[in-house]
Amino acid sequence: MIRLPAASSSQSNLLPDLTPLLDVIFIVLVFFMLTAQTPLLELPLQLPQSDEALPAASAGKSERLQIQLTADGHWHFNGVQQADFPALRAELKQAFTANSNASLDLALDRQAPLTAFLDLMALLQQQGIQDSRILLEAHHESP
Repeated sequence: MIRLPAASSSQSNLLPDLTPLLDVIFIVLVFFMLTAQTPLLELPLQLPQSDEALPAASAGKSERLQIQLTADGHWHFNGVQQADFPALRAELKQAFTANSNASLDLALDRQAPLTAFLDLMALLQQQGIQDSRILLEAHHESP
């Protein structure tokens, strides 16, 4: 068995007990970590000050084409229903071949499938179509 030399009572009184000090330091550290303000990540965005600053979707020198996606996933190109997405791709390619300055409006139903929208965005990127707008106003059908 290992025997430790007995500490004299005079030496033990000279060394302070650091346990309470460490407890206070950890409590203060936790307090500062929980109350620290982290900087918010911001994206600089400049919005127009009036409605006149934005041109109307139908205005402009170039022809505006429109693609609609209904809630059940059917495509319409300039008001004509397309059989499927490849048919829409062919119509879109033909329209932009005939008029390279054409612009595109996207009218999407809120209940439309997200995968169809992502397919459309990938197609626009592949075709190099940069002038496209997503129409945000609700479409009301007459009874």
